Amino acid sequence: ELAKDDSVVAIGECGLDYYRNLEDQKSKIKNQNLQKEIFIKQIELARELKKPLMIHCRPKAGDDAYLDLLEILKSRNLNLKNGNGTAHFFAGSKEIAGKFLDLGFYISFAGPITFAKEYEDVVAQVPLDKILIETDAPFAAPAPHRGKRNEPSYVEFVARKIAEIKHLNFETVAQQTSENAKQLFKIK
Repeated sequence: ELAKDDSVVAIGECGLDYYRNLEDQKSKIKNQNLQKEIFIKQIELARELKKPLMIHCRPKAGDDAYLDLLEILKSRNLNLKNGNGTAHFFAGSKEIAGKFLDLGFYISFAGPITFAKEYEDVVAQVPLDKILIETDAPFAAPAPHRGKRNEPSYVEFVARKIAEIKHLNFETVAQQTSENAKQLFKIK
């Protein structure tokens, strides 16, 4: 009932998190299956309410949550209002980003892109009109604040890094990513 309110702009943060998964195989499988069941219910809620999904996905070496999550998304044949949602705090590969884009999702980047070189190819590949920016405060502060408490105003550093990677000016990135958020979340 609460999610029907117009002030609720998305369903999430929901998805699969295998990072802190249990070590014994039986418990691990039970936990992953429970996460999948709950995620499917959240997808169905988003579909019913015609709201986008805010995806959280965190893999662990040997257990690729992104592949499992994408399989679920494909199997649900999403047809949600205003795009399907966003892959929050994206930490996947170019290939995984491409699969999210194929499903109509935005890709959201956070502070680590400012100091971790492995994100550069992914940021370069994702079209600017499909990028969102975030801080994920209070965690994952961008350079030059790395290691400190993150705060929303630091989102500027994420936008500046995207501009650098894409050889664009900061204002272009700031304006387009703001428009992307407004479009996805139907903000005027």
